[in-house]
Amino acid sequence: MPRPRKQPAETGIPAAEDPFLASLGALRLDPAIGKTAQIYTIIRNGIVQLKLPPGAAINEREICARLGISRTPLREAILQLAAENLVTVVPSSGTSVAPIHIQDAFDGQMVRDALEMRVVRLAASRMNLAFERALAANMAAQRKASAARDFDEFYLLDEDFHRLISECGASPTVWRIINGAKAQLDRIRRLGFPRPHHAETVLAEHQAIFDGLMRRDSERAAAAMQTHLDRVFETVRLLIAERRDYFSPDAGEVAQRAGRPAGA
Repeated sequence: MPRPRKQPAETGIPAAEDPFLASLGALRLDPAIGKTAQIYTIIRNGIVQLKLPPGAAINEREICARLGISRTPLREAILQLAAENLVTVVPSSGTSVAPIHIQDAFDGQMVRDALEMRVVRLAASRMNLAFERALAANMAAQRKASAARDFDEFYLLDEDFHRLISECGASPTVWRIINGAKAQLDRIRRLGFPRPHHAETVLAEHQAIFDGLMRRDSERAAAAMQTHLDRVFETVRLLIAERRDYFSPDAGEVAQRAGRPAGA
């Protein structure tokens, strides 16, 4: 692995101070898996977890150097990210992280609403000892991360909580579909965790879902999941007001139009 080098002179920021580039030092690509898929996942995670915030430049030369790869798989990964509106590619100017597109986030929310509401009901009827233990361990870890205000860890545990429910109620394939649709939404979720009492609220909502599942009560688990999913609309409006620079120019207008119709 090459020694850390400075970013291009125009940034004036040492690469070691960049949280995303710094995180690459601990990574090793798996030779049994295609490089493009791995690089796509690494950059996507960096964007979703806000290590690469909106407007940040994608330093292709440093990424290639840190991971020991050529430009070809990186560029293929960037094309996939551009198709998801996660990066903006400007010929001759470079690639940067795109702002959060609210319409894409709400589209991802529709996928979650359709699929997660179904799988949580199925999970309540299919719950077994292995999933009980896995969910209980996850909830304990969530409580610990929330108390420590470790929001990176809390976000990952939040993801794992929903993955476990999807895999119990359906299959890993269903979770991959959900996960693939919600990148913009995930940036909003991660951005919200440091807000006052936000992580505690999410934890309480997860606890309500967990309690319904442990009781094998599909309607109770589904009602708790619906409350949890619906709260994203409030979170979006608050974050647009607080972090306007993170969102696309039409964010306020789109958010104002959005919402759950009565009786939906």
